[in-house]
Amino acid sequence: MVFEEKLKQLIKTKYSKLSDLAEKFEMNYSQLSQYVNGKKISIDFLTKIIYEFPEVDLNWLLRNDDILHEGITPYKSPLTNKQIIDKMEVLLADLKDQMEEEK
Repeated sequence: MVFEEKLKQLIKTKYSKLSDLAEKFEMNYSQLSQYVNGKKISIDFLTKIIYEFPEVDLNWLLRNDDILHEGITPYKSPLTNKQIIDKMEVLLADLKDQMEEEK
């Protein structure tokens, strides 16, 4: 599956009409339609997608699944977003304790 197909699939998970997403992104409908139909995307648009769909793995979205990568295992995030946040909270608490000890 190529980027455009994945993007269409992703948009359908939250929006029944493409125009709703265009309105949310404050962009011209025709520009969004061009991205969905294969026009090269901008970094600005990709950033909006990241914020609108934080659960999506960008590696999955951007990779063309039709291309075989011999010897390369598919990317999988080892931790969920919640697990990452929990781990960061523990690390920050440890750092705070260390800073308090240094005083």
